[in-house]
Amino acid sequence: MSTTTNTPAGSPPAAGRYTFDNATPEAANQVRLLAEILDDHSTSVLARLDPEPGWRCLDLGSGAGSVATWLASRVSPTGRVTAIDTDPRHIPTHDLVHIRQGDATELDLGDKEYDLIHARLLTMHLEQRRTLLGRMTRALKPGGLLVLSEWDCTNTDTMLLRGTAEAAQAFAAFQEKLLALAVTNGASLNWAREVPLAMHHAGLIDIESEVHSRLWAGGEAGCLLHASNSRQMESALLAAGMTTAYLTTLRRAMSDPATLTWMYPMVTTVGRRAEN
Repeated sequence: MSTTTNTPAGSPPAAGRYTFDNATPEAANQVRLLAEILDDHSTSVLARLDPEPGWRCLDLGSGAGSVATWLASRVSPTGRVTAIDTDPRHIPTHDLVHIRQGDATELDLGDKEYDLIHARLLTMHLEQRRTLLGRMTRALKPGGLLVLSEWDCTNTDTMLLRGTAEAAQAFAAFQEKLLALAVTNGASLNWAREVPLAMHHAGLIDIESEVHSRLWAGGEAGCLLHASNSRQMESALLAAGMTTAYLTTLRRAMSDPATLTWMYPMVTTVGRRAEN
């Protein structure tokens, strides 16, 4: 979740643009929490693909830049990682990471340029997701690998495992309003489970998918992300009918160690471009 909008912080986003904004005061905390929640999963998948020294890699929607930096450590000393984000302010500098600012749906990604392309929590938010998938496929070298990780947000009513009745009401209202805003802005809540077939239609082969989730207690990153999202999107949530009392209850619950929540299931799909 790492591109920006041109709307005021927390206001309802313009249709077809990414919901979250890297320029808001809360964004640095948000991308840090996302990395803490997801990096172990992402790097374990990438490690099994065995990136080699000399590979050229592309990381789209880089957020905190943690995956790009990890890839750089694997392709060192002769490889190169390009990290693309419309607002790359949170990506740290690294000798082997070339930071490229721009919209992934508009930038030229090239043809047969990369050994590996990675994107996490990006394509689900973009109306042009299928077109972008085709462009990413063309940007792979023959034999190159595409790794897409997206949250399946279709079953949020089972996420809160333990919490007060008031917390459950606030959490349900928050999920409903936040995801409705994302959909209005072009997101697909079930795209994660459509990716394998979309990769097949794009011409990729050897497609594999896995689902990852875990339970988080209040005060841990998986709960604190919901509170962070509620702060970043507060104006839009209030405009959509979320109450200040619900926001206060939600944030208190997400810091309460007695609270237990599942994170959205993350579906990670890997496909390979054919050699010919």
